[in-house]
Amino acid sequence: MFPLIGITPRILIEEGVEKQFVNTRYVDRLTPRALNTMMLTLGQSSQDELLDLCDGFLITGGTDVDPKYYGETNLGLSKAVINRLDEIDKAVIEHAIRNKKPLLGICRGFQSINVFLGGTLHQDLGDKNEAHNRISSGHVVNTNLHPSFPWGSQILVNSYHHQAIKDLAPGLHVLATHEDGTLEMVIHETLPIFAVQWHPEITPDSPISKIIFDVFADMVYRNKKGVR
Repeated sequence: MFPLIGITPRILIEEGVEKQFVNTRYVDRLTPRALNTMMLTLGQSSQDELLDLCDGFLITGGTDVDPKYYGETNLGLSKAVINRLDEIDKAVIEHAIRNKKPLLGICRGFQSINVFLGGTLHQDLGDKNEAHNRISSGHVVNTNLHPSFPWGSQILVNSYHHQAIKDLAPGLHVLATHEDGTLEMVIHETLPIFAVQWHPEITPDSPISKIIFDVFADMVYRNKKGVR
């Protein structure tokens, strides 16, 4: 069987009706790489059993993480906090760590991984927001050499966020930063976990995006075969 990737859901309210969903863009980056997908719906009574079925996980973009998880109070800077989303992200991250399963985080997922590994966030970038939010292309990111990611010392990506990593969690290694010092990409030092602050799923034809999803797929297949 092809590997199964569990994808975290997000919530939309339409005409008073709550809907759980996964953006098709995420699915469309995985299925051509022979990865099956499953949305991890909220409130499951047998959540651990569902996570056990998965060979890897994708934590998607979305609203802000509750700052209570990194010892701060939300004074209005963290927007549209939904604790059920925090709880599913936390459960996925802890399961992936415990079982050494591949995990890719995108945007909010990047921040969730840092938080639930013990790091903190800037609840709002303040004066830096203009340099990071609603940028469809041309966002300059400086990268560090890594054998899994064969790109140059600078890459151009998009950017859609107002929060960012403040204190890096133990076990994470920085792979990319913006020129103002904002962290843009991390990888775990020993586990098959990495995450990006931008949205590679939006730009499927970008060589940068292709590398990201190819690396994740390779991690999943190698892990499923027991290759570390």
